[in-house]
Amino acid sequence: MADVDQIDQIKPLIPESNFAESTNVVTILDQLDDNTLKIPDYQRDSDQWDDITKSLFVESVINNLSIPAFFFETKVESGIQKDDVVDGQQRLTTLSAFYKNDFEMVGSEDAPYLSPHSVHYARKRFNELPEAYKSAFKRYRLTIIKLRDLGDMRLEVFRRINQGGTPLSGQDIRLAYYGKDSRSLSLIRLAGVYDRNRSAAQRFEESAKKLGVEYPWKNEDARKNWKEWWSEKEIARGQTASETFLWAIISAQYEKVDAIIKNSSALTILKCRFNGALDAVLDACCAQLSYQDKNENMPPALMPYTEMKDEFFPMFEEWYNYLLGRMGTSLPIAKHRSISAVIGAAYACSLSPSDLNEQQWTDIVEFIRHPQDFAKKFEIHYPKSKGRWGGAKGYKAQLDAAAMIVRRIVT
Repeated sequence: MADVDQIDQIKPLIPESNFAESTNVVTILDQLDDNTLKIPDYQRDSDQWDDITKSLFVESVINNLSIPAFFFETKVESGIQKDDVVDGQQRLTTLSAFYKNDFEMVGSEDAPYLSPHSVHYARKRFNELPEAYKSAFKRYRLTIIKLRDLGDMRLEVFRRINQGGTPLSGQDIRLAYYGKDSRSLSLIRLAGVYDRNRSAAQRFEESAKKLGVEYPWKNEDARKNWKEWWSEKEIARGQTASETFLWAIISAQYEKVDAIIKNSSALTILKCRFNGALDAVLDACCAQLSYQDKNENMPPALMPYTEMKDEFFPMFEEWYNYLLGRMGTSLPIAKHRSISAVIGAAYACSLSPSDLNEQQWTDIVEFIRHPQDFAKKFEIHYPKSKGRWGGAKGYKAQLDAAAMIVRRIVT
């Protein structure tokens, strides 16, 4: 009978399959305007596409070419069905902006338009198009795949949907998933903002203000260095800059983070899964920080928001200002995680950059540039991580080594 009972319990992770529908562009844009369709505040930057990419997308729509399906998560709130955009945010914001005449299509000399009739829409806004193209745009039918009853599988579904095309980064997804009403995650998000003039950055700041969280970069030189370091870098797409701050937070207390991911009861409360991958560690950290923000009466397992804001970020800002001020663009941006490991180790032993002498600074920089080779000087093994957290080649072992090396440099 036990075997029969076990067989009866075998069922799909999500109770119902998804369903698809076809809806014209104007209907979807109306839903955006009346807030029955929402792009979550913490989704990735809405200005990732350049004008050429936007123009080619609009060309596809007005010429009735095929485009990928959109994914919405369907919820019912107070008896009203509402949808959140899971995948397709950039395409929807492009359609909305064009329909509202907020941008014009680029010229034929700049974009490889397909149609010989591009003369009728190149360098034009929606209200300047011939009626045939206006009508085609408004009547174009979008394929919408509705997701429902996702439960605890929501984050994993988001990830799998966003594996193709121009995907959301892991940081985009975890901030979207755990970030609602969390001051800590709002601060992490704002810490990564290097260009406050971008529309997405302004949206992030407005959302954070509702929680009483302000833009943290106060030192003008540090802010300028941070912007120059990240601007125009491919790696900066998405939320990599904010992940740099998150990695510093983890590096400063990685033993505590490790204890959380090894605690199955804690992961159940946080609605996290740990599969050994680094992304799962970052997820668990964000989930714990969000949980702490919403349960302030309980002792925090990780750095609380007030410490992060008043003590940790100012030191993070000071370290980056010293490093970027001394080295400028010669400091490879691909080293952002190594730098965060150093900053985390420095915070753990209350080490300010002004405490270092010239030789110690030289050693810190050399360690950041060539960690494996430098570690050998102290007969410490610094592993090359393979994307896993545990084990001899995992990120935890790497953070152990970084902490030992920083201590050896300064003692």
